[in-house]
Amino acid sequence: MQKNAIVILILAILLAFSATGFSQASYDTLSIYDLQYVPDPVANDLSPYLGDTVVVKGMVMNNPRDLWIGARWSAYIIDQDSFPNPWSGFFVVQNDTFQPGTLFGFVEPGTICYFTGVVSEFSNFSQITLLDNNPLIPVEILSVGNPLPDPVLLTADDIDDRADAEQWESMWVKVEDATILNNAVSGNWASFTDASGGTAFMGEYFNWFRDRLNAGTYTWPPNGTSINVQGFTRDETAGYSINPRDTLDVVLLSDPPPVIANVSRNPGAPGSSDVVTVSANIEDNISVASARINYSVDWNAFQEVAMSAGIGGFTGDIPAQGDGAFVRYYISATDNVGGTSVFPGDTSMTSGGVYFYVVRDGNHSIRDIQYTWGYANDASGFNGYEVTVEGVVMTDSTDYVGDYWIQEARAPWSGIWVNDADHVFLKGDWVSVTGVVEENFNVTRINGTAASLVQAGFGEYEPIDQTTGNITTGADSAEAYESVLVKVSNVTVTNPFPDPSGNFGEFVIDDGSGELRVDDLFSAFRGNLDSAFVSGDKYSFITAFHYYSFGNYKLAPRDSLDIGPLTGIEDNITAPLSYSLSQNYPNPFNPSTTIRYTLAQSGKFKLEVFNVLGQRVATLANQFQTAGAHQVTWDGRNDAGNSVGSGIYFYQLSGNNTTLTQKMILLK
Repeated sequence: MQKNAIVILILAILLAFSATGFSQASYDTLSIYDLQYVPDPVANDLSPYLGDTVVVKGMVMNNPRDLWIGARWSAYIIDQDSFPNPWSGFFVVQNDTFQPGTLFGFVEPGTICYFTGVVSEFSNFSQITLLDNNPLIPVEILSVGNPLPDPVLLTADDIDDRADAEQWESMWVKVEDATILNNAVSGNWASFTDASGGTAFMGEYFNWFRDRLNAGTYTWPPNGTSINVQGFTRDETAGYSINPRDTLDVVLLSDPPPVIANVSRNPGAPGSSDVVTVSANIEDNISVASARINYSVDWNAFQEVAMSAGIGGFTGDIPAQGDGAFVRYYISATDNVGGTSVFPGDTSMTSGGVYFYVVRDGNHSIRDIQYTWGYANDASGFNGYEVTVEGVVMTDSTDYVGDYWIQEARAPWSGIWVNDADHVFLKGDWVSVTGVVEENFNVTRINGTAASLVQAGFGEYEPIDQTTGNITTGADSAEAYESVLVKVSNVTVTNPFPDPSGNFGEFVIDDGSGELRVDDLFSAFRGNLDSAFVSGDKYSFITAFHYYSFGNYKLAPRDSLDIGPLTGIEDNITAPLSYSLSQNYPNPFNPSTTIRYTLAQSGKFKLEVFNVLGQRVATLANQFQTAGAHQVTWDGRNDAGNSVGSGIYFYQLSGNNTTLTQKMILLK
């Protein structure tokens, strides 16, 4: 009875909204297939209707509050008329959850609706963002209580790369008879395989998993466990994932083998006289029968060393090895019924990795820290351990305050990022740095605890000449140049705004060998790099450190001297045909948000923030501005420099007889 009352209430509200004059009829009605299908996902997987306002029909597959998407609501939808065919799943987002008039907050799984919004992309994940303000168009509910279809049966190979997986984006899918490879993939993911031989991932996009994984009250099934998993596919920077709703979507098919965790070694950076003690926590639901260290020296066959149980876990020793020896190892454990697990779960070179170290009598080299030995997992073998390395400082203290980059040679694998706010060196100084190696969002760096000058004025290394295609995302040699100074020549700007969902200070260049991103990492460019680089512009060279973030390799120039002279300008550059004031991003926000706008003509313009009483809170811009695209960041402070309170604010662009206004929400 209560559910029926809610449905009646929703329908009554819908009728009231239909009288306001806002209707889906103002926009084209398209199918999910229309919005999703692309002929070549590898070349371009963005929706062909990106940026358009459209109407689409779909069946809601989850409660909009069940997904982790910050201060927003979202739901997967399917085309109930074409599912389970490819290209029949999509994703709906509402940014302003303080706006109940969309009725999106009332929909439940099994509700079929028309949704009106703007097609957008978030890290290549296609979605529609509902019109929740200027104009507000509520969802049109056609029917409720429809049964959810069975998921489409796929294999791990179907979703392990973009060429195969893009057609299943946002689909309700299932993989059977899979085996957990690694239950501790970065980002709270788990990897698995099946008889197809592919490697796919489970993700924690649903709050049930995210909350418990972050709190440490749940872990994915142990490596080696056989499972059936069903959920919704998502395209993220790290790959495609199946996202189950709760544990009912992850069915265990076998008794879980032992759980191996918290593997460590002592010493972390061994010399030739050091026996290396490896420790691990190993647990089983009944008992652990045996545990082993499997190790290999200089690519010889793996040998086994038994581990013994003691207070705090299991330990075993790898014998001392000669200076320069390369040692690989992983842990295996067997329980009382013969179930066996290994850690890391995927020890293959093509898709996984192992623990490893190089024996040195003296300091380790940067190459020792950076080199991945051909394994797909590019984390340093010294991750989490203290090392001492030497190299020449390649940045000034003002390039990135508190950090610097050093190189030991003009060669691949020779550079590393140092996080060290306590020591200031000059570019060209040869220094010694001691600190703990860490993976900072998949970039290897050293958290410096001690540093000293070895030789002043040693001199910088010249950049290594490269092509854009050789060091771009997906290139075999890209990882080798992480934190190494490189130079690309005769490049053309091919995309000044490569991220449709927002401006993240990047642009794309190409020298004819393949596209490569350029980032605003360093202080000279931070926040406004792509406002100065126009599509079609040609530059004689760009010198930069090779860097990785948000799923892409990219260049990070240090200052304006790293950008060569402009050798060509696109001839057909014209000013925008109209003025525009975009919705701020993110919204709601805390503590800051970015506002983008375009000007059809040059002139004096103001960008101001007002509260709901119409009182001016802050002036973000008040000067002569050229025609074109602009952006401003507001940090939630008024003109006096004081933080303002939570609430609704309006930002207004005015000038040249034009006034545009948008609403934003500050949440604290």
